[in-house]
Amino acid sequence: MNRTILFACASSLALMGCTSDPLRPRPSHTLTRSIDPMISATPVPSRFREEADEPTPSGMIDNPTTPDGFVRLALYRSPELERAYQQWAALRERVVQVGALPDPRLSVGFFANEVETRVGAQQARIGITQQFPWAGKRRAAEDAAAAEARSAWVRYTAIERSITRRVITTLYRLHELDGTIGITRESLNLLVSFEDSIRARYRVGSGSHPDLVRVQVELGMLDDQLISLESSRAVLVAQLNAILDRPHDTAVASIAELPVPTFDTTLGTLIERAANTNPSLIALGERVRAEQSRTEIARYAGKPEFGVGVETILTNDAINPNISESGDDPLILSFNLNIPIWRDKYDAQVRESIATRLALAHEHDALRNNLSARLAQAHFDYTDAHRRTELYEHTLIPKATESIQSILASFRTGSGGFTDLLDAQRTLLEFQRSALRATSAQGIALAQIHELIGITDASTTQSTSDSSNAEIEQ
Repeated sequence: MNRTILFACASSLALMGCTSDPLRPRPSHTLTRSIDPMISATPVPSRFREEADEPTPSGMIDNPTTPDGFVRLALYRSPELERAYQQWAALRERVVQVGALPDPRLSVGFFANEVETRVGAQQARIGITQQFPWAGKRRAAEDAAAAEARSAWVRYTAIERSITRRVITTLYRLHELDGTIGITRESLNLLVSFEDSIRARYRVGSGSHPDLVRVQVELGMLDDQLISLESSRAVLVAQLNAILDRPHDTAVASIAELPVPTFDTTLGTLIERAANTNPSLIALGERVRAEQSRTEIARYAGKPEFGVGVETILTNDAINPNISESGDDPLILSFNLNIPIWRDKYDAQVRESIATRLALAHEHDALRNNLSARLAQAHFDYTDAHRRTELYEHTLIPKATESIQSILASFRTGSGGFTDLLDAQRTLLEFQRSALRATSAQGIALAQIHELIGITDASTTQSTSDSSNAEIEQ
């Protein structure tokens, strides 16, 4: 009967070690794929797909033509994003580990020389012991691990936004380059027509040789620029393909339109919003919370831990079978307590944790200041590029076009000089290139702002003021 009691006690202790703390905090929200970041589950091999070798899903093409399609493909294929996801999945599993009780310890001992007692000879002893940390220590360990897991998830979202910004930035630069190639080619064709006209005049004696040489020099310069521009496209294509995790020479078609979203948010509003939604700031905040919990753990480390055990001694039947309780196994209930008397090391652990938390807090403040400066720069870049875009598209380019048309009409009637026509054509070309640069700078600055304030929508056609806040764990 005593052995039955022993096994029952041992089973109870083992169950105590396997049951999670019912007071462990559970977040009220769920994340992507309905996976609670604080609850252990079978890790999925990928953030976006059930199987790591799953082919490209329906609705996603390998050669997108829109910014949203490029962003989706980059997020789907990015090994950098996958690494961050698996790091979060690993930290999520740590919550259950640190919150569990230590494993029960089973001990077995055999008597080299049997001890003869009144009720029989004692042969062996079997016991099981369960240690219990000081109340609150496991809860603090869970809180620290949970905060680290939340920080890893927010870092994952930060990488997601970084990839989105890099894709959009590369697309704007590629769009600017394609536009520059197009207008350079148009200017080259126009100069070819000028050359034909001057050559025809020169043959009949009404044109000058210097004009012919000048237009040929201009043609050579534009042709050299066009070759350089077309060659540099391969570099941008390689950069985009690197983000998309595909061969560097994979063809990328020109994007017909890449509009810049409307944006009318003030700098003060952006800074205030980013203080609450920037992923890097939130991740550091979670690390500060984790270190606060580790300070509690360090304090609990100086508290004693209790142990409860049960033990029995296997006893043979007595020599005299008439003795009462013959062969009964004695049952022993034991308690143990460690005595943390070396206080210096425990106090040092607390001081270390406090210093680490203060360092993280100062890093958080420094990052917030840097974030404000970066937002100020990005806001200026956007507004300045927007001003220049409006100036070139609505004022300078129309005026330059009107001027070249007027000079061209005079040139065809013989009353205008070719030098004026060439200067006007060169000015129009520079204005058109500047307009493309301004539009590209405007889109790149807005993508930077989106990343800094944590906007999840990668579409470049949505207004910033209408975008929803990022889904970042609070």
